[in-house]
Amino acid sequence: MKKIFYYTDVLPILSKQREALNKINKTLEIFKNSSEEIELVWHPYSRTEEFLKLNKCPAEAEYRKIVEDFKNAGWGVFDEAPTLDEAKKVLSGCDAYYGDSCDLIYEAQKKNIPVMLQDIAVV
Repeated sequence: MKKIFYYTDVLPILSKQREALNKINKTLEIFKNSSEEIELVWHPYSRTEEFLKLNKCPAEAEYRKIVEDFKNAGWGVFDEAPTLDEAKKVLSGCDAYYGDSCDLIYEAQKKNIPVMLQDIAVV
């Protein structure tokens, strides 16, 4: 079974709320439908909820619901590694990286793990 590391950053949610949440939902749906062949490890930026709350982002409640539903569904892994080093360890056990741009893509490239960046405009 292939394991995909899915990273989501807070900036797309803050800047393009609806599009970013739609993209997350669509991505999770696609991976759920493929969960017998692919294990998804979703690693959102560790301070996403904090920054959404701090910025009084209208998408905060919907984002929290998406996270809660994913955790309760049981078909994927929600990675809450609080540091970059811990996230690197999780990533190193994966077969590919998918998601928003961040420092972890360089780690994936060093380990020859394929990197695919998501485009929130394409759902």
